[in-house]
Amino acid sequence: MDTLTDLNSSGEPLQLNEPSDAIHHILAQLTEGKAPSLGLYAAVVITILLGAQVLQYAISRLRRPRLPTINKFPWDPFGDKAKTQYLSHAKKLIQDGFKKFGERPFYLRMDVDKTVLLPPQYIEAVNKEDGLSFIAFTTTHFLSHFETFKGLDGTTSVPGHFEEAVMKGLTRSLPRFTVPISKEMTGALNDTWGDNKEWHEVWLRGDVLKWVARLSARIFVGDPLASDETWLRISREYTSNLFGAVDKVKSYPRPLWWIVERFHPLARQAREDRRQAKQLLEPYIAARKEEIARAEKEGRKPDVPDDSLEWFRTAAKGRPYKDVDIQLGLTNAAIHTTSDLIGQSILNLCKYPDVIPHLREEVIQVLQKYGWQKVALTEVRLLDSFLKETQRFKPVGMVFMARKPTRNVTLPGGLNIPKGTDTAVSSHKMWSPDIWGDDNDQFNAWRFVERRKQPQFQNNSLLVSTCPEFTAFGHGKHACPGRFFAANEVKIAMMHLLIKYDFKFDNPKDADWLEFGVTMLANPAAKIWVRAREPEIDLDAIEVTEAEA
Repeated sequence: MDTLTDLNSSGEPLQLNEPSDAIHHILAQLTEGKAPSLGLYAAVVITILLGAQVLQYAISRLRRPRLPTINKFPWDPFGDKAKTQYLSHAKKLIQDGFKKFGERPFYLRMDVDKTVLLPPQYIEAVNKEDGLSFIAFTTTHFLSHFETFKGLDGTTSVPGHFEEAVMKGLTRSLPRFTVPISKEMTGALNDTWGDNKEWHEVWLRGDVLKWVARLSARIFVGDPLASDETWLRISREYTSNLFGAVDKVKSYPRPLWWIVERFHPLARQAREDRRQAKQLLEPYIAARKEEIARAEKEGRKPDVPDDSLEWFRTAAKGRPYKDVDIQLGLTNAAIHTTSDLIGQSILNLCKYPDVIPHLREEVIQVLQKYGWQKVALTEVRLLDSFLKETQRFKPVGMVFMARKPTRNVTLPGGLNIPKGTDTAVSSHKMWSPDIWGDDNDQFNAWRFVERRKQPQFQNNSLLVSTCPEFTAFGHGKHACPGRFFAANEVKIAMMHLLIKYDFKFDNPKDADWLEFGVTMLANPAAKIWVRAREPEIDLDAIEVTEAEA
């Protein structure tokens, strides 16, 4: 369609390439009181543009590939029944779909539109196909074309920048982080669960988020931000506010999204969180740039901390990127998924208490032998297996590698995916008896300890390993680059918890997770009982030099 033109605040032409861009621009002007002669002009233009958007949407539906739909109802013109079924029973729909249609693609009607669900044998093809875009997918599902959700569009930096910063900055320094994480965990536990030897009730999710926000901040930004309560609050709450706002906007009819995004309290709070984060980060970013310029002028190395600000600067190699948004993106990627795994693991300890003595014995033996050397975190094999089994039962998502074609693409087997058709790869193999055996639906903390003894499974039975049958961290070149740090962080936290506390809960159903669409979350309302115990080993007295690490 033709490009629409208006003027920005500087009086220069503002390009509005889609009907949605124009609607959002007009509404933004309305909320800011800047639009000239609003009234009839705004009403007429928005009506025309809404019509264009509806027409554009209808045309895109006609181009879709002819595939069966697993949640299709005889009379459901607006997809409301299918959407309700998806939000409540997505896992069953996915499993039923691959049973009904074989290991072949089919449609799953999600909350916004239909998505072509691909079996895992398409992973390599999706990885190689540059016509399949995650950024384009975020526009539909994360509404990243709105101002509030811009940080979710994946355009905070050039391709590969984020991954390189994490791999070369974070992962290469893992041994150096072990003791600081351990010490920070001690402080976090002292401030939350304390040393009370009587049983007392705690809200699990709230405390776990506090721990992980502190552990991550200690490594990513260091002091003084790591001790700044506003930064820690933003680290805990920004992601929930942001994605909560996305879900609220999508719960309204599509023509109203533009208004809801402007005025919903969660969207307003997400924008305020970002504003405060920018206010906190900018002085450090400015001081960093000044020191680098000064060092370059004086012909010396800059005196800067080895933190995430530096990892991203080094990996950028002079290319532009959005400092604040990329820091919030790192926080988003690290804190909530890690918190979810720790939270579900603690609930599983309450549900399967027989494994606790075995885990404690392993932790004590390993730490007495190795201290906090890097080998210690690889030698807690039962803990590694327990965590991986927790992930197998409940990954954060039921699908991964979500994409939208930016042009027509053809995948192996002649599957034609027209431009604009949502696709994702299914994680259903993680629950398949064909892969995991007849005890597939039974939690087995030793499952991956035993699999590691078999040569064919040795390399893909570690917590950080990925394969087409185990995709909790994704798979292939787009697998989570921060999984090595996350695994270490989770293990250190769990080692502290096992040695320092007893756990129990009143109701085993508290270990049941929440399923919302393809998202699986540890029970956010779960409360458990904890009490401090006499530790067999003083975790805080263990030291390790960088050379020993």
